[in-house]
Amino acid sequence: MSDIKCIVDTIGRTVVGKKTGEDDTTLTLNNPVIIHVQPDQQTGQLQVQSFPYLFMEFIKGDKDKNNWTFTKSAIAISDVELDDKIIQQYENINSPKQPAPVEEPEVIKLFDE
Repeated sequence: MSDIKCIVDTIGRTVVGKKTGEDDTTLTLNNPVIIHVQPDQQTGQLQVQSFPYLFMEFIKGDKDKNNWTFTKSAIAISDVELDDKIIQQYENINSPKQPAPVEEPEVIKLFDE
């Protein structure tokens, strides 16, 4: 079973994150991501969007120290095993690919020196 947990927070958002701690009263998730579902006005199909609970750009220092502790009495915890696509989306958000290095263009001499 995966260490990725799915909860519903106090205002009804579906949140996914890696479980880093748990006791009788709390559950701690690392780098939680909000899963947002809304209908597409044009097609009527559901759109699934995910975004971080807190954007990495706002964090000073170690980006892995982004643990959020939720009080169990204020959340709903699910025992579902999430689809691989959702887990991959979670991983992509928390491990963004670095941009490819930009190569310097070749210098073309117009005149001989």
